[in-house]
Amino acid sequence: MNYALRNTLILSILLVLVILGFLLGNTSSVKKVKVIKTAYENNLKQLNDLKAAHPDMKNQDLFIQSLKDLEEKVRRESKLIPQKNDPTITYKYLLDICDNFCPDLKFNFVYNKLSKTEETSFYSFTIQGVAPIRSFYTFIYQIESQYMLYIIESLKINEEIKDDVSTGDVKFVIVLNAYFDEATIEIGDIPFRTLKYKNVAYDPFYSRIHAPLIDEKEQEFLDLNFSGMIGLTPNKVFMKDEIGRIHILEIGDRVAYGTLKSINWKGQFATFQLNEIGINKDKKIYLNELKEE
Repeated sequence: MNYALRNTLILSILLVLVILGFLLGNTSSVKKVKVIKTAYENNLKQLNDLKAAHPDMKNQDLFIQSLKDLEEKVRRESKLIPQKNDPTITYKYLLDICDNFCPDLKFNFVYNKLSKTEETSFYSFTIQGVAPIRSFYTFIYQIESQYMLYIIESLKINEEIKDDVSTGDVKFVIVLNAYFDEATIEIGDIPFRTLKYKNVAYDPFYSRIHAPLIDEKEQEFLDLNFSGMIGLTPNKVFMKDEIGRIHILEIGDRVAYGTLKSINWKGQFATFQLNEIGINKDKKIYLNELKEE
């Protein structure tokens, strides 16, 4: 074999090897790319599914803020059990609440017993006294909302009456449990919450139903008890009072302790809505005749 032919064969063989190597390498790369692409698509699908299930995760800042808000809520609403609690500590604690939030609440403090539930011990006390209803509400609100774990076992209240007249105060009896556990936090490390002032919306002992009361402002309007209807149209009512004056009323016009509610032209009567005793009441007055239903 001459020199030129030998070189040609060698170069041809090398070329074939290079092509085979390229093809094999390219096939391997394609497989790797395909594997990577499949993994990427799977991860992307999982991420999209996770975002769909948890919309907050679309916004990382919002998600982090939501976690912070949740942590703050847990911290704000949690209760703490001190290592030590006794009658002296509880009595001073209740006095602090009164001095700061409801100074007009006065109470007697009686120690009942020391008990234990599972691993936590607690003292039981009876608190009784007299206070304005709003001060009493504030007192209960502070006990329930502060960090220290106190549980109201029972609560009794009733209105204080003197000479058959309400004093605006309530008598109360509270059984209070004060918990402590030697394995927990020291009492000096439990802060006193600064709570927004809350007031009871209304006095539950105040009666909103009462006997008819004389109101000078209401006396300026037509008194239906001493009036009669002398005329009627689909839109107007003509009333005559006790001294002979004529009053022309339309729907919505004021009368003593109420308003003209509606006119029934077919039935020849008018309906007035009155509130003389704390309850809304409809009163029908017929043309040329006084009737009530």
